[in-house]
Amino acid sequence: MDADLRTPGSRGGDGHRPDRGTWDALGADGSLRYLGAELWWVELALVASVGTAVGTHRSRPLVLVRLRCATAAGTEVDGWGECAALADTTFDREDVAGAWATLEERLLPALASLASDHGGALPPVGGLVALADATPARPLAFAALEMAVGDAHLRAAGRSFAALLGVAERLVLPGAVVGTAGSTDDLVDQVARRAAEGYVRVKVKIGPASGLATVSALAGWAARTAGPVPGFQVDANGAYGGQDVEALVALDRFGLLCIEQPFARDDLDAHRRLAARMRTPISLDESLDGPGRVVEAVTTGACSVVCVKPSRLGGIGAALEVIGWCTAQRVPWWIGGMFESGYARGVTTALAALPGPSLPGDLAPSSTYLAADLVAPVPGAVRTAPLRVEVPVPGVPGMGPAPERSALEAHRRHRSDVPGPG
Repeated sequence: MDADLRTPGSRGGDGHRPDRGTWDALGADGSLRYLGAELWWVELALVASVGTAVGTHRSRPLVLVRLRCATAAGTEVDGWGECAALADTTFDREDVAGAWATLEERLLPALASLASDHGGALPPVGGLVALADATPARPLAFAALEMAVGDAHLRAAGRSFAALLGVAERLVLPGAVVGTAGSTDDLVDQVARRAAEGYVRVKVKIGPASGLATVSALAGWAARTAGPVPGFQVDANGAYGGQDVEALVALDRFGLLCIEQPFARDDLDAHRRLAARMRTPISLDESLDGPGRVVEAVTTGACSVVCVKPSRLGGIGAALEVIGWCTAQRVPWWIGGMFESGYARGVTTALAALPGPSLPGDLAPSSTYLAADLVAPVPGAVRTAPLRVEVPVPGVPGMGPAPERSALEAHRRHRSDVPGPG
């Protein structure tokens, strides 16, 4: 295992720290007019099915928000947001259909009303707090709207999200994700390919029936191979129960980077008890649905590594709040993935470039898991000594390169126009 991956330490030399206030202040001058919105529901094919202990994903449905805006000079400006909701509610309480309905029937009409109250101006990012408060059980839908508002203000200013964060022109070490396989040999072959491609961390999915055999097989391969060996992280997606504690403790001897979400999302007590018995760090994902929940989980001992997913936390502002808290407390964090399009993956890559005690996140380029994308693929930069993949932070105005309309049309399932201020 690469020891550097286990050692918390600030990355980047400028000492920049994430600032939610800077994000919330976007658009505070009220100069951008809000005209209306479009909703797009698209279905993207995956390169290969991704299996977990609790289900298999064969394609990636996505809901995207396009805000139509104009500057005081009449220049048209778009703002794009992507919703991370999956096809069903296996991992979150929101699915694609529910997120679509929330955006179409509640959040976008509320945005139009808010703009109308302010002379037609698109609100600043921080001005959306009332919309978030009105939909507390819909963080994924709100996060898409927040992203779109932030994107519109950044594009209007000709500024990139990377520049806002102070991470422009940085490269990020991504981790790869390998789903369940038909056999341990198949799994080891997939991991070996990711290692040969230069990924410094590989995450594999485990469950009670296969966890020990999976990790043992990976350890055996790591001992035999003459090539590069990545750090290993395992993800249970909440598949274990109280009767499986000893099976989890048996993984302690393998030196894993962390064990992600072994128990159900609401069972912090079980995670505390497991953490007290293991040296391997416990990371939580599904359990962390807001900044307050992160603080509770860490301070009570339920986890010592935090998975930061902006969508699940309730948006980029919430993610910046969590990253800032974790960095100040020297709590390791990493950016989780949701098999996003290349647009949203660029956003999470920028967040991962922030300095702090972070681990490689689920940030492999979208071309590695999507058979077709909404934006042009972003190639990783490969260093040959040592062999490792690094991906660039998008530097174009806005959150990243905007989704291409031709790609949206090619993969469209539904589209809807939502009026702006009356």
